[in-house]
Amino acid sequence: MAILKLEVNGLRNLNDVSIEPREGFNFILGDNGSGKTSLLEAIHCLGRGKSFRNHKTNKLIQVDSEACTVVGKITQKGREHTVGMQRSHKGSQIRLSGKPIHSLSELTELQPIALLEPGLHRLVEEGPEYRRKFMDWGVFHVEPAFGSIWRTFRRALAQRNAALRDRWSQKAIKQWDFELAAAAENLDRARSQYLETLKVFIGQKINGFEGLPEVDVTYQRGWREGLCYPDYLAAQYGSDRERGFTQFGPHRADMRLRVGSQDARDVLSRGQQKLLVATLVLAQCQQMASQDTSTVILVDDLPAELDSDKRKALLDALENTGAQIFVTGTEKALFEGANFSQAGVFHVEQGRVQTLD
Repeated sequence: MAILKLEVNGLRNLNDVSIEPREGFNFILGDNGSGKTSLLEAIHCLGRGKSFRNHKTNKLIQVDSEACTVVGKITQKGREHTVGMQRSHKGSQIRLSGKPIHSLSELTELQPIALLEPGLHRLVEEGPEYRRKFMDWGVFHVEPAFGSIWRTFRRALAQRNAALRDRWSQKAIKQWDFELAAAAENLDRARSQYLETLKVFIGQKINGFEGLPEVDVTYQRGWREGLCYPDYLAAQYGSDRERGFTQFGPHRADMRLRVGSQDARDVLSRGQQKLLVATLVLAQCQQMASQDTSTVILVDDLPAELDSDKRKALLDALENTGAQIFVTGTEKALFEGANFSQAGVFHVEQGRVQTLD
């Protein structure tokens, strides 16, 4: 995927924006508060239908405006598409090549957008929810059936949980156990196989960052090893009914990150954690590129906390993905060694975006 043209109006402080990015690097420069991150938000909306800063899409609309709009001309696998999003206080309308989309998954499938932002260390430091989302985003883009598998599992889980809250007997609830178990095992298999393949790309990327130790990446399925899921559900019925929900399963899965015998969060510095997550994300993008799916990578102010050597290593790693990349920063000096003559360079000031030669 590459964005050929981007138009934004009324989104936060952005007005009358019209740019034509390059296929490789695009540097977005400007003072803090100028609108650099807002421009990344607009691009994120093209791929995911929402901002990465706030799930309340109404917050995107400029004060005193009725709506905001984002329109992008994109290319994926040799075909051009036009994506448009208009958000008003009454709701959102998203169109793909002039036709309304019925699910955001249609948008996500067409244009994978990866994000590196200042809070990305949460994937290491915080709970498994972040790591499940990371895995599922990757599986979705390399396994065509995954979206259907995931939706089937979530539906069966909701039905079983409702039956538990209604105090159904174990015999009566078995109909949901069978459906949930089948979906769970498909979901578990897809995640496990994906992570095994991804680990090859992760190892290649980690070697590019001097000082970042080798990290062991393992998959935890979300229920006790050695038991098939139907048997586990039967054994847990009494405890699940008492609590009113299914306690264990793929919805409790995790991706463990360890350095030696210790959890990565207890060993790595904040800067190393960010480099590790960047490594994981870039490995995903590299894996998708190997399957002829190109990505757009948004990098919001990540270099600010890295020294010059690590910034250069990150830029090299980004370039090797073959993705289209948008990087924000306050000045060119932060990107020492970057080839600005071959990149798109944009300056943002008070919501206005100017293309620099």
